[in-house]
Amino acid sequence: MSLLYAIPPFVLLILAIGLAVTIACAGEIFVHRRFRESNFVPETDVAGFIVAVVGTLYAVVLGFVTIVVWQHYEDAGARVALETASVGDMWHNAVSLPQPVRSDLRGDMLAYARIMVKDEWPMMRDGKFSTDGDRLIMDATTVVGQMVPHNLGESNGQANTMHLLNDLHDARLERLASNHAAVSAFQWVVLFIGAFVVLTFCFLFSVERLGAHLMMTSAVAILIASLFVLIFELQYPFRSNLGVSSETWSGLVHHIEDMDRTHGPMAMTMRM
Repeated sequence: MSLLYAIPPFVLLILAIGLAVTIACAGEIFVHRRFRESNFVPETDVAGFIVAVVGTLYAVVLGFVTIVVWQHYEDAGARVALETASVGDMWHNAVSLPQPVRSDLRGDMLAYARIMVKDEWPMMRDGKFSTDGDRLIMDATTVVGQMVPHNLGESNGQANTMHLLNDLHDARLERLASNHAAVSAFQWVVLFIGAFVVLTFCFLFSVERLGAHLMMTSAVAILIASLFVLIFELQYPFRSNLGVSSETWSGLVHHIEDMDRTHGPMAMTMRM
């Protein structure tokens, strides 16, 4: 599977379409040469009704799986946005915490964002993750949780930061879990069986022009193969080249580094 995800999506799509059309056309030619013309189904209302029922049932199943996978992909992107926002909010809200808690918390959050870009995102392509992310969250939780506030502002800052740390931890767990939730092998088998049945019905019809018949069968095969590739690319939100990227983390790192600089025109007016 890792080898397939290493292939660019457009290349994989072209290969899948080429393979599907080849199999469909070869199967149809073989069937029509193997059996007599009288064995095939003529174009009748009854045959058309049966094909419509079978095609509709398979379209519903295939469309449902596609929508579920697409929603799963969109939810993964939303979790990354929540995770990134939690880190950014903690870095900014640390201004309400005393030193050295403020510096420690900001250091942990910046290190966490950098690890996401350099280590965890490349590791997630293989279904793995960096344990350093968990360590930094635990370190930040310990630093903030053990702080003894001396006034109402520090108390509110501590409570708000602990809430954000919980959000960060939950979003991280959900992101890692989503990278292991995909279409099961059984579901893929059902989809392939449905594709086989639909294409088989295409083979059984008798059309005067074989070229036109091959074109119609190829169109069905192209549509099914395209949706299969779409499902395959989106089922793991962080493994394929179409997966959720680390651009939001890169942007957060640049933002924090800009805010953390000790030089520049803004340094004279900002107190961080």
